[in-house]
Amino acid sequence: MYTIIPTKKYTCFLLLFLPIIAFTQIKSIDSLKQKIYSAADDDKKIRSIFSLCEYARALNPDTLYNYITLAKTIAERKNDNAVLMQALYYQSIYLFKKDQTDSALALINACIPKLNNDQLALKIKFEAFKSNVLIKANRQKEGIENCLQLLHSAEVNNDTLTQLRAKLSIGWAYMELDQNEEALRWFFEAVKLDQVVAEDNKQAVLYADIADVYNELNKHDSAEIFVRQAIDFSIKKNDFTTLANAYNIYANICIAQNNNAKAGELLQQAIIIRRQIGDPFFIVSDIYQLGIFYAHNHQPDKGIAITKEGIAIAEKEKILEKLPILYEALAANYKAAGDLENYSASLSKIIELKDSLYKRNSAEALSEMQAKYDVQKNENIIIKQKLDINRKNNLLYGILILLAVIIILGYVFFQNRKKNQQLKLQAVIFEQKKHTTAAILKAEENERKRIAEDLHDSVAQKMVVAKLNLEALESNLPELNKEQQHILDNIASLVDESCTEVRSLSHSMMPQAFFKSGLTDAVKDFIDKINTKNLQVNFSAEGNLDTIDTDKEIMIYRIIQECIQNVLKHAKADKLDIAIIAENNEIDVTIEDNGIGFNPELVAAGESIGMQNIRSRINFLNGTLDINSQAGLGTIIAFYIPAT
Repeated sequence: MYTIIPTKKYTCFLLLFLPIIAFTQIKSIDSLKQKIYSAADDDKKIRSIFSLCEYARALNPDTLYNYITLAKTIAERKNDNAVLMQALYYQSIYLFKKDQTDSALALINACIPKLNNDQLALKIKFEAFKSNVLIKANRQKEGIENCLQLLHSAEVNNDTLTQLRAKLSIGWAYMELDQNEEALRWFFEAVKLDQVVAEDNKQAVLYADIADVYNELNKHDSAEIFVRQAIDFSIKKNDFTTLANAYNIYANICIAQNNNAKAGELLQQAIIIRRQIGDPFFIVSDIYQLGIFYAHNHQPDKGIAITKEGIAIAEKEKILEKLPILYEALAANYKAAGDLENYSASLSKIIELKDSLYKRNSAEALSEMQAKYDVQKNENIIIKQKLDINRKNNLLYGILILLAVIIILGYVFFQNRKKNQQLKLQAVIFEQKKHTTAAILKAEENERKRIAEDLHDSVAQKMVVAKLNLEALESNLPELNKEQQHILDNIASLVDESCTEVRSLSHSMMPQAFFKSGLTDAVKDFIDKINTKNLQVNFSAEGNLDTIDTDKEIMIYRIIQECIQNVLKHAKADKLDIAIIAENNEIDVTIEDNGIGFNPELVAAGESIGMQNIRSRINFLNGTLDINSQAGLGTIIAFYIPAT
């Protein structure tokens, strides 16, 4: 359950505590920097460097790169491969932050094979980050495949955190593919894991992504709930990057809700955070978004000022690919201000920048093509030389391959023939087992019927005669004393009870109602004879049960009878529901109780004879059995039998 904090109070909280959050994180970073420079030996220095690199999301990329370079220098001086691999992991993060996804992916692919068994944790981190790089590089399918492999390994090793990160990345990939429903499915799978991991491992970006998807689906209330969760977790973890992203998402939600004033505040807060992080790429990106916002909301003076600032940062930091969109934002604000002269100049600048980018990219592409041509030319010379050698060997290889193919085909033919014979033998054995099972079940029912008839026609009759003789004897005896009369009454009571029990046993083994009216009345008759006041039994039957074969009816009756007896013996239930439905050429039977339940896996390990009888009958009838039970939550047994 997610708590919605009132909007005004929540915004005030952020504005008041944002400086404190920033101070806390900056203080932690400054403390680590101080430890790096005051470390007495390389081991302490490396530990502090890597602790600082864990704040990569809050560090300026150039600052991060400086400390990575320092770590690599120490690793080379000590000839420590483990330290070098750790430094290269953070270098891949640096390349990712600089939007150099191809270089980041190449570095990751080069490092993973070099990691040994002692570096399994680092290998998992590389694999997990590889998925994110693939997704950012618009290679979502490969990213999803990599995540699924990582997820399988994490599930085998019971690694909850890696499972969480893998599911989060899969959701992100589907979000990039505009498959929003599938993205939400994976995100909510990740939420379940996020709720059980340690507080330090909670993923604020997960809730920001969910909010972004809901906003795309125009479910703005849901989006607002989750973006607040993202902001809350970002603040707790001092995760500035996610906090800034969450503010931008929240601003888009507010714009959709026509709350432009709040949207403007949120966009401004996002830029403040970006500046504290010091990542110019994201600073100019957020400035572009704020500039467009001011243009659309008739605040061109603010838009012009902030966009010019963004242009200056982009030119200083040589983020040339962002200049065209910044000038688009500037042009939009000049147009909103009615300054057509500067609007026209901005449009001309956009054309100039795009032409410049095109020429530079074209030159780079031509250079790359020339390099590829030279490499291909050299490779062709080598290939031609090898071709002459290979031509001489082809005939020999062809003969060897032909011989190998003949051997393989002969082996495959033999194996297939052997397999077909085994399948035929298995089919014969299965058919024999089926006939044997049918004979056993038929013999069992015949024996039940014979015993029931003997009990009813012989033993029960003799018990009745014994009772009548006893009553006649009592009437002819002289007056008995109290003790003798008590003994005689006991004998009469025992004979009477024996008559009842023999009759009940006879009906249980072969109920008379079954032969009179069929399955439904037989089950009702059996239920009516349940001698307990603490169990409420509800029975219903629907559909055409009259067309079912008699032998099949008897087996279904036996299965229901065994299930009810299990409830009476073990379930401690006070309610039992039994339903029989015959439709769509199938007989569905459900037996549900509200008893103590059990663990089906534990019971299966030492299954009772009664349960084995149930399974054997259902298997013989080509049916299926489902058992759903949990301790304290009762039991549902359902089986499905073909009607024909």
